[in-house]
Amino acid sequence: MTQMQKQRLPFCGLSLKLYSTGKKAPSMEYQASSNKAQFQCSLTKKLYGIFEISNWLNSPEVQEYVRSGHVLKWGSKTQETEPTQWGNGMEQVVTCYMVKPFSKAGYNPQPSMQQPVMQQPQQSYQQAKQGVQLTDDKLPESPREEIDWTKENPTDFNPDMYERELG
Repeated sequence: MTQMQKQRLPFCGLSLKLYSTGKKAPSMEYQASSNKAQFQCSLTKKLYGIFEISNWLNSPEVQEYVRSGHVLKWGSKTQETEPTQWGNGMEQVVTCYMVKPFSKAGYNPQPSMQQPVMQQPQQSYQQAKQGVQLTDDKLPESPREEIDWTKENPTDFNPDMYERELG
């Protein structure tokens, strides 16, 4: 195991705070101004705009999580703060964060590079056209001489001869 796998990685998320409007659903209970609101990285405390989320995902700090198999999840929580003249002191924090995906013991959902990928053999249309295709309509002929048992007398049935015919 590598050093990174032995130690637990700290929480890695990008959070946006929405502030209480004082209204109730179906109106918006929480909101943030789109031109002022910024997501904050939990690792670096750097701020990102909505169109800069891909920059956060490509940052070296977050890429460490991607390389270790973490995936993105979205979540939110409501928390209390100091009341102001504009709000009741409640805010909602929306976060996209990295988590290790659930996997059953011994099951790895990502194929490793060492395992060869099994591919079905492909044949061209001409090869398929030339090949023999059996259907229920006509079975292949047997090279042996066959006896039509329906024309024979039922009392003349010889089990040994029948066994030899079947092979």
